[in-house]
Amino acid sequence: MPAIARRVCSIALVLSFFAVRASAQFDTASVVGTVRDSSGAVAPGATVTLTNTATGVSVTKTSSAEGTYEFFTVRPGIYIVTAEKTGFALALVENVEVQVAARLRVDLQMAVGQISEKVVVTATSPLIETDTSQRGQVIGGAQMQALPLNGREYSALALLTTGVRQSALNRSTTGTPREGAFNVNGLRSTFNNFLIDGVDNNSYGTSNQGFSNQVMQPPPDAVGEFKVVTNNESAEYGRSAGATVNVSYKSGTNLFRGDVWEFFRDTKLNATGYFTPPNGEKPPLRRNQFGGVLGGPIVRNKAFFFGDYEGFRQDRKVTTFQTIPTALQKDGVLSLDIRDPRTGTIYPAGTPIPMTSFARKVLSGLPNSNLPGAANNYSILQSFTNHSNKAGGKVDLQVSPLVSMFGRYGWRDLETQDQPPLPLPSGGAGNGTIYARNKQLALGTTYTASDRSLLEIRFGWSQTQGGKNPPALGSTSALDAFGIAGLPADPRISGGLPTQLITGFSDLGRQATNPQWQFPTVWNPKVNYTWLMGRQSLKSGYEFQRVNVEVMDVNPLYGRDTYANRFTQPAGAANNNIYNLADFMLGLRSQYALSNALVAEIRRNMHFAYLQDDIRVNDRLTVNAGVRYEYATPMWEKNNVLSNFDPSTRQMVIAKDGSITDRALVNPDKNNFAPRLGLAYTLMEKTVVRGGYGISYVHVNRTGAADLLPINGPQVINAVVNQSNAADPSFRTTEQGYPAGLTDPARFNPLTANISYIPGDFQSGRVQSWFASVQREVGPSMLLDLAYVGNKGDDLLLIGNYNQARTNNAAGSLSLQARRPLQDYSDITYVFNGGRSRYDALQIKYEWRLRDINVLSSLTFSKAKDNSAQSLENQNGNFPAPQDINNLDADYGIGAYHQPYNSTTSFVWSLPFGRGKRWAGDASRGLDILIGGWQLAAVNSIVPGEMVTFTYAPTGAFQVSGIAQDFRGANNYRPNLTCDPYAPAGQQSITNWFNKDCVVMPTDPSQPFGNAPRNNVRGPKFWQVDLAASKIVSLGDRARVEVRIEAFNLFDRANFTAPNGNRSSGAFGTITSTYDPRQAQLGVKLHW
Repeated sequence: MPAIARRVCSIALVLSFFAVRASAQFDTASVVGTVRDSSGAVAPGATVTLTNTATGVSVTKTSSAEGTYEFFTVRPGIYIVTAEKTGFALALVENVEVQVAARLRVDLQMAVGQISEKVVVTATSPLIETDTSQRGQVIGGAQMQALPLNGREYSALALLTTGVRQSALNRSTTGTPREGAFNVNGLRSTFNNFLIDGVDNNSYGTSNQGFSNQVMQPPPDAVGEFKVVTNNESAEYGRSAGATVNVSYKSGTNLFRGDVWEFFRDTKLNATGYFTPPNGEKPPLRRNQFGGVLGGPIVRNKAFFFGDYEGFRQDRKVTTFQTIPTALQKDGVLSLDIRDPRTGTIYPAGTPIPMTSFARKVLSGLPNSNLPGAANNYSILQSFTNHSNKAGGKVDLQVSPLVSMFGRYGWRDLETQDQPPLPLPSGGAGNGTIYARNKQLALGTTYTASDRSLLEIRFGWSQTQGGKNPPALGSTSALDAFGIAGLPADPRISGGLPTQLITGFSDLGRQATNPQWQFPTVWNPKVNYTWLMGRQSLKSGYEFQRVNVEVMDVNPLYGRDTYANRFTQPAGAANNNIYNLADFMLGLRSQYALSNALVAEIRRNMHFAYLQDDIRVNDRLTVNAGVRYEYATPMWEKNNVLSNFDPSTRQMVIAKDGSITDRALVNPDKNNFAPRLGLAYTLMEKTVVRGGYGISYVHVNRTGAADLLPINGPQVINAVVNQSNAADPSFRTTEQGYPAGLTDPARFNPLTANISYIPGDFQSGRVQSWFASVQREVGPSMLLDLAYVGNKGDDLLLIGNYNQARTNNAAGSLSLQARRPLQDYSDITYVFNGGRSRYDALQIKYEWRLRDINVLSSLTFSKAKDNSAQSLENQNGNFPAPQDINNLDADYGIGAYHQPYNSTTSFVWSLPFGRGKRWAGDASRGLDILIGGWQLAAVNSIVPGEMVTFTYAPTGAFQVSGIAQDFRGANNYRPNLTCDPYAPAGQQSITNWFNKDCVVMPTDPSQPFGNAPRNNVRGPKFWQVDLAASKIVSLGDRARVEVRIEAFNLFDRANFTAPNGNRSSGAFGTITSTYDPRQAQLGVKLHW
């Protein structure tokens, strides 16, 4: 633990003995204040009552000797606060709006008089935060329902918060966008923590490809509000180091209320987009999103219910581009001389070469190119379907004035179908069918033990069944369809063309990581206890998480053949990807890989305890201090089917019964103390200075199978065979298939098996965070917040190759295996604490709240640096592994999440026309139907283009690893830069974004690592305006109908995705897709 952390931890522990004022409980809030008389003196012994105007539920407190009071576990909503005391008139504050996870101050002043008299004050929502140093943003229910919300995903509005970057995966135009995928303050998206009603709502799938980061994603109509905490959160919260997203699910009230809705999109409502398909057809789209909510009383003032349902049906096509062989090439006619390395025969350019029957069959199954050129020469309207249903229900019960309870249950069922970018039988790449079937249960009870203390208990349970299957699963086996022997015939695995990777061309065959699935189940009990002592209070708690994951994430189960060595390149000829195609035609694969299937039953326990200490030192200063302890066991396997590599003995070690170390083969990390310290100082009436420092730990990393030791040898054989000499008699061609017994655990051979290694002293990643800010009310209902925000990550998870080979000699004559440090092992996927990061930012927030208009504007200027991206966020060359594991410093630099600027502005404006408004306030009903009830809402987002890291695919002589480049642990080879990599001014275009002459692949096998840094170039910037216009018409006292039209990307700006940064690809420097063009959506809602 750093020295500063030890000092802060000591301070926090000392302060805890002087007690504190508790922060918000779970998903609720607290209302605090001081009761004074008309002279300003404190008024002890006053009876303070808090009443929820919707449910009629009231609770009372007695002000302390210092005149203070505090209500815990206050549900978000509108309240009335009263204070009464003999000799004084009743003090009443109405319209008190309580937000989730807030500490709301409501001070009361009592005038001399009779209790029958009243002094009434209407509350205004405070803008500055004087009682907490927690940094974040509350998104209210009215905002969620008013703002244009693409896909009606409530968590997308987290992007309105300073320091939040949208992941490109969340903007995906194909498949299923990854809900809740955003980076906070330069950190990985898996560092975020999602809660609903105070219980864990995180997805614990090992891959999460195409799924949500959350178990449940209720529709915005079912969310009361949510808060995104981005810095210096209470010690109550932890588990991760990014944002805590705290969601309050709605509750029923004393009135029956409900909504039903239908949102509709269609091809005719949308723009064509920048890339028009070859046939000129507008990409088709059909979307229906429909559902409803209903809530009300079971017993007035005692018991309430609320429920929701939403269905989603979408069928769409998107223009995509592929690089395939031309018609002549499919006939074996190539434009270069080809040399068969086995015989030395030269086939002159233009002369058909003798293809294998396998290659001929595969190439004949490909479509003809429909665009000119050698790269991106085939375009189709690729089909994607997405059908889902989700529902939830909640019951709240006020058992007595001292006891309240609730229960909630929800489920979600999703299935998507991704058409292969190239048709079967020779295509088949892509996710295929993705499915997710989620369930969640939450239970809670609150007991007011005394006027000064409170006990809360929560229990959460969730289960996810998620996975994916290839398009041709269960069809004719590879042996029968293509004559390839040695592959599984099990219909749960077989079907379609095995993966064929030809460097420079689009992937053929099915996706190598298909099929796979993960079934995580989480148990999450937790307890909090809070008590007050005058101006101070104390809060402590304990949380337990049991995570069980059944996972089958072994790949490739159906074979993977790679053609990257250019065996057919004549001596002295210039490099060209046509030679890789010729290798494929002759069956000369440079690598083949195959794995056996295994279902692992992984177990893990996590224990969290905390002490939170907030001191209201005086009327100006609040100090927040706390300390948290976190212990997450390493993962073990239910049946001890788990192994690890021991570098001291160079042997595989097998798990056994006994201690956690015996079962997990990794030592437990029991040193995770997380101090938190912050303050809020009211400098003057409308100005508050706030700051804080804290430490957080990362226990959950989503890396696919990289850190799952059950998926390891000898029980799992990840066989990878590299072939560097096609003339060698032992060379195995594609048609010869896969050797018998290659993946038989009884024949485990470390020379061909890619094993995994996690050091015994592996630790939880650690992030130190800090901020200093000034909040100022600059005008009526206007807030300006200026903040410096920073963090530093250490010991973050990094993946590499422990047995990375030495670089070759200049002649390239040494084999890969001959250059390995451990000669008796092949590749060793290495998961270790090598990651680090740093983030510094100026964050500016402007907020303006009036009766008819609300504006929230967030502007961030920042720099984010790291030495690795998050696994499964590795787009645009940002792989989760270094170029050279022996030189990690060379990878430290601008990070994938770096955004020098990020501007997001939203507004909701109820137009001032019609009854009760500024203009035509006394309009007739007919006129009011025409001009009244109109509302405009918009979100404007401007961010820089996506970061790109230049990469290249080396041939065998240049390689230092046999791990396929798109797999975890693969070396991230980068080329050399000789000048400015951007195309010259006036020449840059989407077909020529980079200057190819300045990005050069290494030519010396002894120097395979180029000097290009990570993330040193960008694509075009992203700018989008989304607009919603709605009209509400009253249908009587209780019912209203709302008609909406929404336009996403209102101005139809072509927001291009990142350019191709792979120097080995013929499509290098080209941009072949955009994010969505303008899409209009019609909606209708019935409110009652």
